[in-house]
Amino acid sequence: KEANRPMPNKGDHGLGNEKFKPVVPWPHVEGVEVDLESIRRKNKAKNELNHHGGGDNKQQNIIQRQYLTFKPQTFVYRDPVLRPGVLGNFEPKEPEPHGVVGGPGEEAKPYVLGPDYKESIQASIKEFGFNMVASDMISLDRSVNDLRQEECKYWHYDENLLTSSVVIVFHNEGWSTLMRTVHSVIKRTPRKYLAEIVLIDDFSNKAHLKERLDEYIKQWNGLVKVFRNERREGLIQARSIGAQKAKLGQVLVYLDAHCEVGVNWYAPLIAPISKDRTTCTVPLIDVIDGNTYKIVPQGGGDEDGFARGAWDWSMLWKRVPLTKREKESRKTKTEPYRSPAMAGGLFAIERDFFFELGLYDPGLQIWGGENFEISYKIWQCGGKLLFVPCSRVGHIYRLQGWQGNPPPVYVGSSPTLK
Repeated sequence: KEANRPMPNKGDHGLGNEKFKPVVPWPHVEGVEVDLESIRRKNKAKNELNHHGGGDNKQQNIIQRQYLTFKPQTFVYRDPVLRPGVLGNFEPKEPEPHGVVGGPGEEAKPYVLGPDYKESIQASIKEFGFNMVASDMISLDRSVNDLRQEECKYWHYDENLLTSSVVIVFHNEGWSTLMRTVHSVIKRTPRKYLAEIVLIDDFSNKAHLKERLDEYIKQWNGLVKVFRNERREGLIQARSIGAQKAKLGQVLVYLDAHCEVGVNWYAPLIAPISKDRTTCTVPLIDVIDGNTYKIVPQGGGDEDGFARGAWDWSMLWKRVPLTKREKESRKTKTEPYRSPAMAGGLFAIERDFFFELGLYDPGLQIWGGENFEISYKIWQCGGKLLFVPCSRVGHIYRLQGWQGNPPPVYVGSSPTLK
């Protein structure tokens, strides 16, 4: 019995059982970098030389197509410029106004309810995973704290940024956490770049997500749209559906249904994609406490709080510090840095590039594994994945006691990647 009892993860690389622990530690490997773009250029030049020498035209065309997979970069965009002491051109000139002056949760300060609310709080956590009692008392337009590095305030961005469709998938989400996500995007995104917000209702059965939602979003005159799946598709496939429904923006920005975007989040996130269409960007994800709605930086990482995405031998998501090589390749503290993988919930990608990658694998159902799959495809197809320190988005993590949303019968007992 003891041999079959799961063991806590104490540095055993997620294997969870003593008898499977390695005899020697897993080696630390920096990895070998391959510049796929250089290989493409080299092979293209070689193929052209062979072609002029009278090679096999049919074989030549096959080889050439292998190195012309994606559309070329045609959008002209200048690199961001850091000007210490000179406030960035996208920075707000005045402090962010409160949703309700002096109201609960403003500036992302913790809002703690008394013992009289205990039963209703527990009921809301069971149903939605968060303290919806407190959330419903906090303004949908509340102000948030600025957790960025000071240097972020002095970046200047070319205003010729790509436009975006923000895609939010939800299933039986609480009202105020979902709507605060939408409100925060509208409040903190320059209107000229926000093409649309696309809500994908993944077969919810909560009354507040039906007619009430349809009526509520009319205030934005078509900026916010809702599309409803005819059956439960799961988060992964619903995101692919969202990509197909979102047709106005040049970039797709995916957010979970319980987020709040931070101060000047948009320009730093979209600038690298505007410069290189095969770049995918990820904001730094802060933690919104599901009880009090206080926002704090995510733990771990290096001395600056920066971490790359990685995985252990059991394919579990991990945050690890930047390597020495990565740090030495960067000219400033707050410029974007490369990461092998993303967490998966929040990211931006050029719409056409996402379609060229094939969206998400249709065999991935409900939730799990999609973050690695899309990360692998981006890197292996010559793109790159960047984490952006100056773009920060808060995310609420489900609390213990949530009853969850079981997968539909047609999926089976284990919908995650096997």
